[in-house]
Amino acid sequence: MRRCNSILVIKMSALGDIIHALPSLHSLRTMFPEAAIHWVVEPRFKDLLPGPPWIDSTIFFDKAALKPGKLIGGLLDLRRRLKAAAPDLVIDLQGLLKSTLCAVLSGCSNRLGYCEMREGSRFFTRPIKGPNATGHVIERYRDVIRSLGPVPGELFFPLPDFADEAEQAKGNLAALKLGGPPAIIFPGAGWSSKLWPPENYAILARELSAKGLPVVIGGSSADGPAAQEIIAKARPLDIPDLTGSTSLKGLMGLVSQAAVCVGADTGPQHIAAAVGTPTVTLFGPSSAERAGTLGDRAANVSASAPCSPCFKRACPKEFICMDLIKPEAVLAACAKALSF
Repeated sequence: MRRCNSILVIKMSALGDIIHALPSLHSLRTMFPEAAIHWVVEPRFKDLLPGPPWIDSTIFFDKAALKPGKLIGGLLDLRRRLKAAAPDLVIDLQGLLKSTLCAVLSGCSNRLGYCEMREGSRFFTRPIKGPNATGHVIERYRDVIRSLGPVPGELFFPLPDFADEAEQAKGNLAALKLGGPPAIIFPGAGWSSKLWPPENYAILARELSAKGLPVVIGGSSADGPAAQEIIAKARPLDIPDLTGSTSLKGLMGLVSQAAVCVGADTGPQHIAAAVGTPTVTLFGPSSAERAGTLGDRAANVSASAPCSPCFKRACPKEFICMDLIKPEAVLAACAKALSF
């Protein structure tokens, strides 16, 4: 294993994908305890990353700074910041044209990427196809680190300190007088094909409540309309709507106080699994084998459609595979996760 003084990790987005990359950070820091580790990330995801001793500095990739009229100045500024890190190793876990741009502008010729390098990135960065090339994405990422030497066997997610946010979430939930830690439903998804019908969430909420488990709805402000539809369909059950009420670290604090988190294959579910909260995650167009939540307290429920997983953002058929996931199957997974 060669000595590295400075390592540049490139993983800019998105929420769940950055969470999946954090075990690779743990492996890198364990293997190179003395190296400076720098991480390239989009500004909106910066709060997902831990500081020292895990990461020594973050370098922001701001797409707005690379638009026409700002392109030359933006590229020169980005190049200056990347070269200041003086990396002797680049780990590209994004595998796209924009991450290749950062890798090349860093001035480092020792560039490694994971097995699914796209948009021509494999011509500039060497893809590492390891033993998990068809397995879970966390292990695909860690295969890149394995190419440098043995990695720790355990799976660990280095996270920022969210103790204050957890205490605040605990107080906010107590103020709702729920009677105990709730099930948090996350109804949103980045792909329309991942959305589970609101009426199914409403059925699930009523069943969970009947078993004595309070229910709240979380997510971003964009998930507000879905939350309101679930609330309307679940009446007379009174479900608090917490969508749009947390920052990223606040989200970590919130899910840490949950009894279980339920939702599609999206960032909040992966954050919940990373902090150790039981999760029940629904997979239709995406694959639980590739991106399922991991751990003894994680359950994944997959659609039975013959075309699943298709990895398409919008369903080209007359039905959406998520419709085939029935509330009773999700309830059974929740019951198993919570032993009720």
